[in-house]
Amino acid sequence: MTVYCPNCQSKARITSRNNLNDEKTVADLYCQCLNTKACGATFVTTLGFKHYINPPATSTVQLAANLLNTLTKAERAALLQGMPPG
Repeated sequence: MTVYCPNCQSKARITSRNNLNDEKTVADLYCQCLNTKACGATFVTTLGFKHYINPPATSTVQLAANLLNTLTKAERAALLQGMPPG
């Protein structure tokens, strides 16, 4: 991941991280501009998880298992045979 200085738009180094929630999906990143001759700013930026584009395989499997558990035996059998229940 590349972070850029908000002052001069040069690349910056992440020097430390402060997680803001237990899930570690939101954090303050403490950064230092690598353009030390002309800028050298230090700053804090926030990084946050927004949403999945493709969920992890374990989540998908768990979701499918939960959905299958709501079906009756006849509905499950019909699904496995590729036919609509009825």
